[in-house]
Amino acid sequence: MEFSTIIKGLVEQNSRIAIHQAVVQTVVAGPPASLTIRLSGDTTNLTGIRYLSSYTPTASDKVFCLINAGDIFVLGKLA
Repeated sequence: MEFSTIIKGLVEQNSRIAIHQAVVQTVVAGPPASLTIRLSGDTTNLTGIRYLSSYTPTASDKVFCLINAGDIFVLGKLA
């Protein structure tokens, strides 16, 4: 899934988007491909998280996440 598709869908919903940092715990090759992440400051792992198709994740990557209500999407690594 491409970034422009995600942003277009979120904007069309007139939603509030929050950006958070997280750490990748595990990578599931799929299909469908997904991640298990842990948001910064939290102790709970979140599973089944989608990510930008141009980003190749690995365990222990520090990443940016877009969060809109209950939807979470990983954009890519922190520099």
